[in-house]
This record gives sequence, structure tokens and C-alpha cells, in this order.
Amino acid sequence: QPIYSQIQAVIEGKTTMTSEEEKEVSSLVEPDVWSNRESLPPNEIQEFWFEAMRQNATLAEEITPADEGPLSVLSCIKLRRYKESKNFDLVFEFKPNEYFEETQVIKSFILAREGDPIETKCTPMSWKQGKRQAKSAKESFFDFFSGCAPKAEEKDSKVYNKLVNKLYHDFEIGVVFRDEVIPSLVDFYLGLVEQYDEESVEEEVSEDERN
Repeated sequence: QPIYSQIQAVIEGKTTMTSEEEKEVSSLVEPDVWSNRESLPPNEIQEFWFEAMRQNATLAEEITPADEGPLSVLSCIKLRRYKESKNFDLVFEFKPNEYFEETQVIKSFILAREGDPIETKCTPMSWKQGKRQAKSAKESFFDFFSGCAPKAEEKDSKVYNKLVNKLYHDFEIGVVFRDEVIPSLVDFYLGLVEQYDEESVEEEVSEDERN
């Protein structure tokens, strides 16, 4: 979508918005965010997407200290939808870096007509020598970057159960990107989403007390 491309260009410090574009962008974010836009630096905003991810409670749980370096070079996340199905892709773009060879990694979600996940596919990642973090008790966020296709004929095996668990876990993360982070990325970057959620809860409590 053009307006999100324009927002991304501003994030990268490549352009400034016209008055018409400012009006359109202002309609996409909370009033407090827009009124404080002058606090955003005029040049490239470093680690914008990584910070937006860290401000989402679900994604923050997935990120380990060892993930922070590789995620800091994340430059953009794009959503691709398909008209003929509920399938969608998440396109992760990275700056050239010391961690892995790829500058674009695509995670694809193949869904049933009802919307349940059937399979995921992902661009294989080529980690540079000594840069792939060792496994720990807490799995790496980068485990998300692999495909998963449980086979019905293996339904009774332990491998099948693990694949199904990974499939639904990855789908949950994909939906967070699709429905939360990407549509509200400026709010997440500024850490305002939790604030708004708390205000909403307080309003509901007050309403209940009045009733």
C-alpha cells in the first residue's frame, strides 16, 4: 500500500512527507503519536522495526539476548496477501550484516479455507561462520524462520506432534505481525499500545462501577 511505503521511506530517512501525505498518515495513528512526531529523528530511525517488535508482548517473549544483534539489522517487514485465498507472506528485509547472508527472508503461510494453518514455507537462512547462536533453554526467535509441513500419514508420531505445535506457534506469531505490529507499527515503536490497552481497561472498569 502506497501510504505504508511512504512511512517506510520516512523511517529510512529517504524522504519527507508532503502536507497531503501527513494528513493521510495522521489518520492512521493515535493523536498523541502524531502530536509528538517532532520527537522522531529526521534521518534514518535506527532499529525501528526491532523496537516495534520488542514493544509487542507476544514477540518480546520470543526474543532472547542472542537475537538482539541479528534483529537490530532488520530494516522492514512487508505483508503480502492473496485475493484467491487466506494465505499470506511476511517479507523480512535486512541490511547487509555480519550475521547471515540473506537480505530478504520470506515466511509464507498456507491456510485452509476456514483460516487454519496447513503449512509454512520459509527462505533458508545461511548463517556466517560462528554467528548462529547456540541452542539454549529458551528457543531463539530465529527458529521462526523455517518451514513446517506436518504430514497426515505421520499423525501418530512424536515428530508429527512437534511439527503441529511449531506450525500453530509460528502461525500465532505470523498473525501478531499481520494484525498487530504492521498495522500499528508507529504506536508499537513509541511504546503506546500497552498504554492504550491499560486506558481501555480502566475505562471499562469505570463503566462497570457506574452500572
